[in-house]
Amino acid sequence: DQAHDQAHDQAHDQAHDQAHDQAQPDPKDSLKFHLLTNDPHRGYMISITPNQVDLLNRIVTRTGLCQTEAPAICNFIMVDSKSRKLINLTKKSYDNAMQRIFTHAFRTLPGAVSESTKQELSTFSEDLFTWFDRSGNKKIRALEFACGFTVLCGGSKSDKLEHIFELLDQDNDSLVTKQEIILFVQSFLVILMGVSSSFTHLDGTPTGTDAASVARAINAGTEWATSQVFDALKPRDDKLCFDDFADWYTKGGYQ
Repeated sequence: DQAHDQAHDQAHDQAHDQAHDQAQPDPKDSLKFHLLTNDPHRGYMISITPNQVDLLNRIVTRTGLCQTEAPAICNFIMVDSKSRKLINLTKKSYDNAMQRIFTHAFRTLPGAVSESTKQELSTFSEDLFTWFDRSGNKKIRALEFACGFTVLCGGSKSDKLEHIFELLDQDNDSLVTKQEIILFVQSFLVILMGVSSSFTHLDGTPTGTDAASVARAINAGTEWATSQVFDALKPRDDKLCFDDFADWYTKGGYQ
């Protein structure tokens, strides 16, 4: 029965993927986001194709990520198998963390994971590391990656936001600094830009698609978003408490 179910799941996935590949969706159906900035171009138009949306959906549903809470996932990223807290992830420690994450997530599934899903996951995991390795030194910041990865986890938006604040509050004073908010915003923009199919300046000016151009867009968008938070809340000593930020975020800041 188990072999039959596994064969059935694989056949279903292959049929779905073949139909998906043949669909050729209209580019006009792409999701579009405005990434606002303070520079003369005013920001960027970011597009994500239906194929990319489908890929993300398959990654989070077929691996069990969408049923796995952020704290457990982040712990695999921030702490290694020997209970040592990690500041940076080398490619080796990253691969180890991802293996632990998906071994944990797979347990939430009713059946085995198909080979096609494992292949997609492997490619996506390699891409993730490349996106966060913006300096190209084969090393990424564990905290930034953990914050960004919560996008793919299960749980409510408010629960994930609260957990991110706990991660960022390194000195346990229930406050986060401007630099920590910058890291938080950057982590999400790295994911957004990574899954995007194209991006252009809002004023129509052409933009490069190389890593340096992507990094400039991420940095400019982060600067704009962070300034919106601190200009609106005007916190003392440039530190925010969770309740103030969460209130601002849920009342429209997320837009």
